[in-house]
Amino acid sequence: MILAGDVPKEHVAQCQGGLWVSEREWLDFISYWPGMPLFVKRVYRDEAMIRKLTERVKTFYEILDERMNKVLGLAA
Repeated sequence: MILAGDVPKEHVAQCQGGLWVSEREWLDFISYWPGMPLFVKRVYRDEAMIRKLTERVKTFYEILDERMNKVLGLAA
């Protein structure tokens, strides 16, 4: 991370999701480990990725709604 100078891939979606829901333009990704230098990287909105996240969340809620209706229908 420090050598590459970038946010680790496993945290990119989390950062973009945070920017999406907070409606912010940027955030600072910070990583710290005792004895190591502090790593700070400013992350800006990636509108293309946020559109993908929006679609995936929409799909998730559609599936959740469908399954909840099925379960609640079985319970009736």
